[in-house]
Amino acid sequence: MNDQLVLSNPSIELKVSYLSFYQEWKQSGEDMVPWVIEKDPENFEDMITWLNHNKQGVNTSGFVANSTYWLVANQMVVGGY
Repeated sequence: MNDQLVLSNPSIELKVSYLSFYQEWKQSGEDMVPWVIEKDPENFEDMITWLNHNKQGVNTSGFVANSTYWLVANQMVVGGY
């Protein structure tokens, strides 16, 4: 088996995979950690813009700039950091 694990910037191309990851976590009833994955991805494009703004320090409401990466295995999102 040749699994490829990569840290990826959040992107529109991973929408279907991320939504599956998000729904699976929501259905589990477990706490969503890290906090950033609690963001409702209903408007996925807005969420990606929000994540990019956070990375650039734009409109962070007093928080420092922060980056989010998705752990991707074979084009499937399996985690967020």
